[in-house]
Amino acid sequence: MLAELRISNFALIDSLHLEYPSGFLVFTGETGTGKSLLIDAILLLIGGRASSDHIRFGAEEALLEARFIVPPEHSLHQDLLEQGFLLPDQQDLIIRRIVSRSGKNRIYLNGSLASLQVLQGIGQQLVDIHGQHDQQSLLSPKSQLKLLDAFGHVEPLVARYQELYKEWEQAKTAFAVFQGQVQDKTSRQELLQYQFEEICKLSLHEGEEETLNEEYQRLKYSGRLGDLSNQAFSVLHEDTPSVLENLNVVKQSIRAIRDIDAKGEDWVSLVESAEAALQEVTDALRNYRDSLEFDPGRMDEIDHRLSLIQRTKKKYGKTVEELLEWAHTLEEDLARFEHSEAELSKLGMAVEHAERAMKMVAQDLSARRTIVAKQFVQRVSHELAALNMESMKLKVQVDADRESPSYGTNGMDQVEILLASNPGEPYLPLERMASGGELSRIMLALKTVLAGQDRTPVVIFDEIDSGVGGEAGMVMGTRLRQLGHYHQVCCITHLPQIAAQAHAHCVVEKRLKDQRTLTHVRQVEGEERELEIARMLGGGTLTPSIRKTAQELLQRGQGDRETAGPGVVSRKPKTKTASA
Repeated sequence: MLAELRISNFALIDSLHLEYPSGFLVFTGETGTGKSLLIDAILLLIGGRASSDHIRFGAEEALLEARFIVPPEHSLHQDLLEQGFLLPDQQDLIIRRIVSRSGKNRIYLNGSLASLQVLQGIGQQLVDIHGQHDQQSLLSPKSQLKLLDAFGHVEPLVARYQELYKEWEQAKTAFAVFQGQVQDKTSRQELLQYQFEEICKLSLHEGEEETLNEEYQRLKYSGRLGDLSNQAFSVLHEDTPSVLENLNVVKQSIRAIRDIDAKGEDWVSLVESAEAALQEVTDALRNYRDSLEFDPGRMDEIDHRLSLIQRTKKKYGKTVEELLEWAHTLEEDLARFEHSEAELSKLGMAVEHAERAMKMVAQDLSARRTIVAKQFVQRVSHELAALNMESMKLKVQVDADRESPSYGTNGMDQVEILLASNPGEPYLPLERMASGGELSRIMLALKTVLAGQDRTPVVIFDEIDSGVGGEAGMVMGTRLRQLGHYHQVCCITHLPQIAAQAHAHCVVEKRLKDQRTLTHVRQVEGEERELEIARMLGGGTLTPSIRKTAQELLQRGQGDRETAGPGVVSRKPKTKTASA
């Protein structure tokens, strides 16, 4: 719901802070006082087009802020979490929009900069505005289909269809991919066979490249390695005296020390360990020296082998390990090509099976929608008649080409709500209804019927009372009040029959301050509200009979306040204005 609205330097509004209640709220006032500015401000806050004309004369920027409460059970809450605009335990969404004469307009969602496109995507899930505006979700055939399904409680069938549709799409993709491969089978198979044989001929094995490089280095520097190993061996074993001979003298001396002083015991073991280690090194050096030989032929063999490996790696852009793994994959692909006809047949059967299952559910869904559409027309037609629109004819067109159906994510049907203004007139889509007030009343009828299914939290009506009066106005007010049980409903009205039934009432007035005309908003209740209803009844002439009629209207309109229904609370709207 919309909890708060703050406006600064917006057209005739200098400064305004309005706290909105849940339920049904009306705004009344003389023509030209600026009631529509409140709707214009909300329209901008949900992604409407901004203009420098919106900025108050003498100011450089207009500031608009709204705080919406988005409960966790609403689908928008999860979207906001995923986009990073809400924390898991957070429900408040603060939208802030700055309109600047310089053209540097900014949008913030809970303090984070956001694009206009993001705001529009969020805004259309928050607010429906019905009147001379475009922000009306029910004008979209896609939305009409979704709400018709919700009205008929067929969402489980839709969900089942969507599962089968997804399986069908996946099966078609798998078939098409493999079919494309099979169609190019000969050339592709030859290529895979060539690549497989080329890698296999190398007889690669893991670690081979490193081993060959090490051997090549030993052969290349065999002379130097022989000199170094022979020098080390001589010092250890062949020189007179050698390191081992000197170490033996050291060992004998330490043993003598040990025989006199026990502290020498540890030294003996250390010297003996050193002697054993040096003897091991000596033996290893002898073997290493004797194994070294310069072999130009072997060097050529290694060089050729490494060149082959390097060229193959470069050709395929893979390491030796990756080449070995790829050879295994190529072998599997080649084996699959050997059985391509059987594999293609298997994939084709999977497509047919998925399509049959999907079509059966699509047909059930279409039949169910046809039945639901008739029930929907009956309900909406009843509401239109109650709103003094008996001549308005409505039908829900459920189109499906039975001969060659087109399947989409929502089934085989194209659904659209059509209306004819009078008998004999052609049926037209909702968006082609000429009158804003007429369209608003149609939307009220639709919203009333879909009250339990429509998830848009805030519904705003403008010009809904155009050409309506008397008992039809009372019925309209009753519908708006009932709709307030499911949505937060805001309405600009000139009809006292509607205003008297609202859960809360605000008056919009013009005031003069410092030779400037300003729009001012104030909440009225009690006697003030009675006077406003009387003004609306008498056009400014407040006779006792008009006052009495106003009292009766309020008593009749507020009779169900204690049983207003879910979503309606007793919190009253608060206005803080510096001559709004």
